Amino acid sequence: MAGEKVPSPASPASPASPRRPPGEIRARSGKKELVAAGDVISIGSQTFRLGELDRIVYKAATRINQASYTIGLAQGDAKSTFRFDAYRRGTELDDTRETWNQLVTLLENEACPRIARTATQSIMMGETVVFGSLPATRIDADSEGLRQHQPFAKKVPWNQLAGADLREGQVRVWTVKERAAGKNPKLHIDMAGWNAVILPRVVALLAGPRAV
Repeated sequence: MAGEKVPSPASPASPASPRRPPGEIRARSGKKELVAAGDVISIGSQTFRLGELDRIVYKAATRINQASYTIGLAQGDAKSTFRFDAYRRGTELDDTRETWNQLVTLLENEACPRIARTATQSIMMGETVVFGSLPATRIDADSEGLRQHQPFAKKVPWNQLAGADLREGQVRVWTVKERAAGKNPKLHIDMAGWNAVILPRVVALLAGPRAV
């Protein structure tokens, strides 16, 4: 990493930054620590297997001199949210961003595809799946399409959807007309809600004229 200071081989390892085993990812917030190793992520005393997660959250909020990151993991009734911050002190911002990117890549590769497939199967079988959670906004998905989770919200059929993405803390879903006209999407939710970040994968699987 450009500008990163590499300690001298003769220098003892800092107690706050122990040497990591290969493939291990660590983040600390106060006395609480997140450790990812193999197919397991532990947050404090709670342990989660990537292959068994049914809900996740990840979100970053960054400014010039500081950044705040959130990771949430859940399986059934067990859930835990981990938040860690970084400030412009030496290489702290860059190091913490690298840790964050590694965690998101791990979740995107090992958990998100399976959760998205499960959600898609449930939708196709006639169930309503909710993306997002209180206090954040939510979107309901069923076999007919998507609608904002609020009274009298209009449903958008799957065959009118063009795609979805994650940007600036939001999950954004475009209709074909909105994308063609260069307009902002009407359907959007905060990434802070459970499984909000899964929605773009589900839209990619179901959107288009052959989805219904």
